[in-house]
Amino acid sequence: MKFALSTKNNLWKKVHKELKLWREVVLPGFSVVGLIILVRSIGLLQSQEWLAFDQLLRLRPNEAVDSRVVIVGIDEDDINYVGRFPIPDKEIAKMLSILNSYKPRVIGLDLFKDKGNSADAELASVWRENPNLIGVEVALNQKQSFNVKPPPGLVPERIGFADIIVDPDGKLRRSLIASKTHTGELKYSLSLRLAQFYLREQGIKFTHGSRSRDPIKFGSSRLVRFLPNSGGYVGTDANGFQVLLNFRSHPQPFRTISLRDVLNYKIDPNWIRDRVVIIGMTAPSVKDSFITSAVKNTLYSTALDIDQSSDQYQWIYGVEVHAHTTSQIISHILDRRPVLKVWSEFWEYLWILAWGLLGIIVGLILQSPAKTLLSLGLTSIALVGICYFGLVLGWWIPLVPTLLALTSAGLTTFFFDRDLRALLEQRSLTLKRSFEAIHNGPLQSLAVILRSLGEEKIEPEELRSQLEQLNRELRTIPEYLSQEMLSRNDSVYLDGNEVLDLQTPIAEMLYYVYDITLRRNFQGFMTIQSFIPPNFEPLEECNLNANQKRGLYLFLQEALCNVGKHSQGATRLDVICTRSSKEYCLQIIDNGFANISKNYQRGGQGTEQAQELARQLRGKFRRFPHSPQGTVCELTWPIENIWWQRVLYLGNWKSLVNKVSN
Repeated sequence: MKFALSTKNNLWKKVHKELKLWREVVLPGFSVVGLIILVRSIGLLQSQEWLAFDQLLRLRPNEAVDSRVVIVGIDEDDINYVGRFPIPDKEIAKMLSILNSYKPRVIGLDLFKDKGNSADAELASVWRENPNLIGVEVALNQKQSFNVKPPPGLVPERIGFADIIVDPDGKLRRSLIASKTHTGELKYSLSLRLAQFYLREQGIKFTHGSRSRDPIKFGSSRLVRFLPNSGGYVGTDANGFQVLLNFRSHPQPFRTISLRDVLNYKIDPNWIRDRVVIIGMTAPSVKDSFITSAVKNTLYSTALDIDQSSDQYQWIYGVEVHAHTTSQIISHILDRRPVLKVWSEFWEYLWILAWGLLGIIVGLILQSPAKTLLSLGLTSIALVGICYFGLVLGWWIPLVPTLLALTSAGLTTFFFDRDLRALLEQRSLTLKRSFEAIHNGPLQSLAVILRSLGEEKIEPEELRSQLEQLNRELRTIPEYLSQEMLSRNDSVYLDGNEVLDLQTPIAEMLYYVYDITLRRNFQGFMTIQSFIPPNFEPLEECNLNANQKRGLYLFLQEALCNVGKHSQGATRLDVICTRSSKEYCLQIIDNGFANISKNYQRGGQGTEQAQELARQLRGKFRRFPHSPQGTVCELTWPIENIWWQRVLYLGNWKSLVNKVSN
């Protein structure tokens, strides 16, 4: 029962120690995660999240070209072909008439035609005769002089605004599809109007409330509205009904034809029939372009014949933006192509916290810097992969703050854990060395004094001499420990002023330990008549680290001291060191009568040191009677299976070859 309680108490102490250790190293990790969450919540990581979002969008696999949307781009060659800019209304009217002859479902004209005069009578006739034409306006500027009116005579259902929102870094990631003007009138974008006309022919009804923030629905499908804190945005202006742009991932996502081809009838009617046709400027000289880094390619880069697939600043024309937004709405309704969605803020911050916790666990479990860095690197790659595939499926999952939380918490925890464990190990080592020094010197001398007092009458002068020796040994210990901790030299304390350098060859140091120990004034050494000098050369090839050398020297000293303290009438002391093909063996043998106390029989500090050394060497420690009388103290440990060591043991190369040939 007492043993069970003792085991339980020891287990609880170990658990309590680990919990204390974890608390001291986990707290800094959680503090780092909390700081990252705070930094994100005030928007300091917004730009980095946008860049990561754009990069992942651009890296998505190619989608099919959307054949339902066709762009008629008026480029520099078209301007030169016509000979004027702006393009004359007569040419615009001719182009619209030709396109309508091919039976498109709807045409959107992303050109401003707000001036009514006799010159555009032909164009006005085209507007009246073709109800599937959608005009464009700029309507959302507070200052009316900055707005552009739609073509005259069009009903509101045939008008869409061309206002576009860019982020503070100047890039395009959102599309405004519905908004109230400063006068309170509800307006819809050109893209939404085009999608509305196209889907109406499919029998899909468009519904929207009287407020711009009301849900927009096509049939049973609802568009996902952008909110102030959607994804990586923080406190962004989300007025009106905005959606995140899910650009179609393809180098040439839409068929593009030129004004020249239309006017010269060089197009296939099947390209136009039952399609959404969007007409706009694709000439660099006309400033109708925006910056993005979320697409693989644009008409601008195609015209310049350059690869901008990895460019962070690509120019995209306004007509392309309308095409992407229109395609996004239609594809979502008809093909269930995912729109970009985000988690609620609660789940986003919980996600960041969870990965930060994972980083803390990695930093705690792995003690090696290389393993920690490798694990954090692989985990980071897995996180990027999850966010990437999430975006492919239509979910914008926070990447940058999560990646920072994972790596920062992991590294912070690792370094705090390493430093704390190093401090505890240093303290433990200091205590261990202190006890070693006391045990090997003063305690051995004290044991001899106590035994002398108990067994015979000792002269005062002799007792005084022994106590003075004990005093000197005790005073030497603090100085030794201080020097060792400051210099961090590999050394071991024996007794008196004897400090051994662990860098000295093993055989030489073992003999020195043997010699210095036998000089001590122990009763058991007085009767020994035969001291055969030991040969420690078999251990010269033994590859031991500093701690194992220390343990081996202390083992030899302890075994010899036990003979001096506990052996009576011994006349012979042998120290035998051997090396076989499989193991090393070190034996200390005496032929005296062992006057062993109960404490010695149970095993004291020396026995524990020997057993610990045997575990380190993966060997065995034994103490057993010697026949016919005496005690054997034995330590054996295996030889490392290294081929060159076997060659050295078997002999030179020549003898080895001869053995093989025979």
